[in-house]
Amino acid sequence: MTTFESGHRPPNLPDALRTWFAKNDEVLRTRGITAELRHSPEDGRLKNSAWLTVGAGNRAIQITVWNSGEAELDFVDLGSGDNRPERRDLQTEQELHTLLGSILDWIVLGTNG
Repeated sequence: MTTFESGHRPPNLPDALRTWFAKNDEVLRTRGITAELRHSPEDGRLKNSAWLTVGAGNRAIQITVWNSGEAELDFVDLGSGDNRPERRDLQTEQELHTLLGSILDWIVLGTNG
């Protein structure tokens, strides 16, 4: 488990993912990429999450982020049947944005390849 020194806390990644999705959903759709965002109920839980499912062509990814900085990804290539799970610990919103860019690159490569 990650500890944060000097009171440093990870960014609220579920909120950051919701904000990113709100800004990019229309652009994704115009590029032929489907995306759906869901989130845990805001009921006072200590560990909230949001997850984004993105797909185009034969490729799909689900990324789940928690307010703790944890992130889980599940890459699926429906054409080959390959499935690749990953786990990350993100410290900044910029890391999340970089990861989302990589996800979209992987999705787009799958639609062009």
